[in-house]
Amino acid sequence: MVLAAARITSFLVKIASRCNLDCDYCYVYHHADQSWRRMPKTLSDEHRTAFAERLAEYARHHDLKECFVVLHGGEPLLAGAEAIATFVQRIRHAVGESTKVEFGVQTNGLLLTDAALDILEKAGVVVSLSLDGPREVNDLHRTTKKRRSSFDKVEAALERLQKRPNTFAGVIAVIDPRAAPDTLFSYFDQYQIPRLDFLLPDAHHLRPPPGRAEQPALYRDWLIRAFDLWLDQYPHLPVRFFETLLDAAAGLPSQTDAIGFGDISLLSIETDGSYHDLDVLKVVGEGVSALAGSVSDRAISDVAASPAIDAHRRLLTKDGLCETCRSCRVVEICGGGSVPHRHGPDGFNHPSVYCEELFSLIEHVTARLKETLVQSAPPASRLPPDFDFARFESAESALAQVDALRDDAEAAYVREFRSALELAKLRPGADTKVSVLLSLAPEEFRRAASWPGAVAWSGAYLAQAAGKTVLDVDGRAIPIDVDYLNEMVAARVWLRDLETPQPGDVWLRYPFGEAIFFEAAGFAAKAAPLVSEALQIIEQWRPKLAAEIRRTSKAVLFIRDLTAHPEKIVSFSDNSVPGALFVSVWQGDRLIDPYDLADSLIHEHRHQKLYLLERFAPMVRSSTDLVVSPWREDLRPPSGLLHAIFVFVELRRFWRHVRDGGPERLRQRAIDQLEDTDRNLNQAFATLATCPLSEAGQCLANVLDRVRLDALASAA
Repeated sequence: MVLAAARITSFLVKIASRCNLDCDYCYVYHHADQSWRRMPKTLSDEHRTAFAERLAEYARHHDLKECFVVLHGGEPLLAGAEAIATFVQRIRHAVGESTKVEFGVQTNGLLLTDAALDILEKAGVVVSLSLDGPREVNDLHRTTKKRRSSFDKVEAALERLQKRPNTFAGVIAVIDPRAAPDTLFSYFDQYQIPRLDFLLPDAHHLRPPPGRAEQPALYRDWLIRAFDLWLDQYPHLPVRFFETLLDAAAGLPSQTDAIGFGDISLLSIETDGSYHDLDVLKVVGEGVSALAGSVSDRAISDVAASPAIDAHRRLLTKDGLCETCRSCRVVEICGGGSVPHRHGPDGFNHPSVYCEELFSLIEHVTARLKETLVQSAPPASRLPPDFDFARFESAESALAQVDALRDDAEAAYVREFRSALELAKLRPGADTKVSVLLSLAPEEFRRAASWPGAVAWSGAYLAQAAGKTVLDVDGRAIPIDVDYLNEMVAARVWLRDLETPQPGDVWLRYPFGEAIFFEAAGFAAKAAPLVSEALQIIEQWRPKLAAEIRRTSKAVLFIRDLTAHPEKIVSFSDNSVPGALFVSVWQGDRLIDPYDLADSLIHEHRHQKLYLLERFAPMVRSSTDLVVSPWREDLRPPSGLLHAIFVFVELRRFWRHVRDGGPERLRQRAIDQLEDTDRNLNQAFATLATCPLSEAGQCLANVLDRVRLDALASAA
């Protein structure tokens, strides 16, 4: 199969090739590739302009709405903070307002003065700091060329960053197993670090990890001890590697190239303007990261479609792994590990040099999760003994049940919102908007408290008041204050209907960090009639389903998946913002067909409907098992598979209607959809039969299977 070209959304730009430290583990200066010696000390003005133009060209041609530029080195601040700010301004000017470009600097901190931070902050550049731990740990490796300590200056940089939370991106630390995990956690816990990344020392089969030959269990024991310490005592520290492991164990995509499958989304540019693949490939050999061409003579789109990139992309798939990895029981979580760490005498056809460590850690993490789930008994069902799952499944008979489930949920939202407002009222100088909301009439207060953004804000505000750190999906702390209430009161968002998109409500976005691109307000207004048209299609087909959607859903937001093919239609919903439907309405360079939007609205409504039922009864017994879902490439928890079946049983009805009574242009499309859905449902039900469903979950599964079989029988 020929893949579409890689979609590049991140760029690592070497603005300086030299460094004012001499860290002995550095992949640039102390591994196989020594090309830095031939590189210009800084990226020339000509190449800076060329990169800005290449990025602008790529963004226009590929409809890139968002991207990230990391200014790297060497030590990037050797190029000067003013030069960095000028470069950033040049890129923004070239790219224009249609693409949001975010900028970051990875620095050792020696030159990170207050003056430099003033410049970077004004330019909108976030800063990530390299620091391995307290003095005795940091100075094991991160010293000057004369082997002198760097710690005092770096810690001073950390303290400066503490005062600038909008600029501070996080800390990167390389693991040395001679330093006890307790020492590192107790040190970093003194600071408010938005993201802490522990990296294993770069190594491969021709250059094994330092110290392991003498102590084979050195890194394995350290990682397991560190994970337990983090989980039991320091879960508030956002340690990216451990959070990624937990996500992967739950079936979520990996957010790091250290584990998990994925795709190429990053290009590197050296100080001579040349294109390179993943920079850490320099540990493997001279020139291994090099790609043909430079910003002066080759378009980014050509590089993204190059054979070298395609070869790397294959290594990030299961088929690209060695036989040992493909047959491993944790391969879906591990993904073969980091590509450079797989290198051996005959290339990358090996398990990671850290295979034993990763396998043992993943097994341990899975065991800890199971232990936690066993200790936490699932909530008892609150459903009445005579609850009719067949009536619930069908919109034509479910309205009374749905109303009862919704009313129970909204009563809880009212209690939480009132509690959060009462706490907010106690703040010195509390805004009058708190009093305005508390004085609303009961019915209007219920509507305000049940607004999806208000539900998300209430939960986060109460969690913060209880001393918990609230993070988005990227692991970043979410800003939680009462300013949101001003927005609520000013816009009276709870009075809006489903056909009015909600582009401006920040609490419909905050939980998803930078993972989701939200369309601008102007675009939302332009696309709003499409929502009305899609709802009308549903109304004319099944009025009771349209009524059910309006009862359970309160907001529609327009989104895009910037990593997906532009023609792909995506949608999602999340129980952290109940009642919000997130849908894409743009396909390539045109608005999608209203029938496709109707499909998305029905799809996400069914998730919302099942979320309401799950508040009363768990559908699945506690389990860390992951299963195959025919609609997803990644493994899913059993609850996710049941959700998918619940959705596609309904969507099968919709596409049968389109086939039999919809527009002629969609007839063949509907036939194909039905064939795919029937095949996938057949596989999904076979898998669901092996899952640990609760009594309520089994009842619902039986109803869904009967609906499917009846539909097949009627079509025969």
